[in-house]
Amino acid sequence: MQSNDSIPPIHHMRHLLEMGTFFYLLPWGVHYKKVRVRDKEKFLYINAEVIIPTNADRDKVLLYLHGGGYTIGSSHSHRSFVGKIVQKAGIVGFLVDYRKAPENPFPAALEDALASYKSLLDRGKKAENILIGGDSAGGGLAVALLLAIRDAGLPYPGAVIALSPWMDLAVTGNTIDRNEPEDPLVDRQKMERWAKMYAGDHDLKDPYVSPLYADLTGFPPILLQSSDSEMLHDDALRFAKKGRESGVEITLQVWKGLIHWWHLFQRVIPEAGEALDEIVLYIDLLFKSRKMN
Repeated sequence: MQSNDSIPPIHHMRHLLEMGTFFYLLPWGVHYKKVRVRDKEKFLYINAEVIIPTNADRDKVLLYLHGGGYTIGSSHSHRSFVGKIVQKAGIVGFLVDYRKAPENPFPAALEDALASYKSLLDRGKKAENILIGGDSAGGGLAVALLLAIRDAGLPYPGAVIALSPWMDLAVTGNTIDRNEPEDPLVDRQKMERWAKMYAGDHDLKDPYVSPLYADLTGFPPILLQSSDSEMLHDDALRFAKKGRESGVEITLQVWKGLIHWWHLFQRVIPEAGEALDEIVLYIDLLFKSRKMN
């Protein structure tokens, strides 16, 4: 287990992730443009990217929130991954570069996510045609966004797609310590440090920080993907159980023996492609079922 002194500084980790994903290019036939979302309530602008495959259905949008423990990651690190999803699904991506901790702790990321969702509605996108996705911290943020949407009296999106989601910043899952030796990208000390950077003085079990503790009643369908050997596996399991008990339509897909964030490593982990195909199938079936109804 690492001591806090041995954990690399945040700016080093950000740089390493950006360099590590430098050659992860958009698929052929997909382009992007940088945009700025205005948060009218906070009087600030949020950076984002619109990712547009050729011949995409522009009425359907995947609003995506990148992972990285609320402290690292960006639209650059996740552009290729989101591009592959929306290309195969034939929809548009909206990748939000929300403010990160420790410079901008909670609720900055949640405010940016909500402002981005509102901007899509303001542009005439139907809520049922908006999907919200995210991985790791972004997966937890996607679910926390549902709470903010409910509070704001806005219509829910069509579904949420949460990949290896971090739902419990109190770090209480029983797979945290059990799977730590098998999950090289994260460890307890990093998670506890990131959680404190993001939450600040807020209770780590505040549902807006850790949506595992939220009232899930009335939530739209949610797809969860997790691996049984990653530290956050129990977050997905506990959330799936709670969601089903609350009447939420939960689809839980579990892989075996994979590390956290395996979705991003399609060049070296074949199962990343399999997971992406399952995401696209879920999206296709979701929209087809809406047409039939």
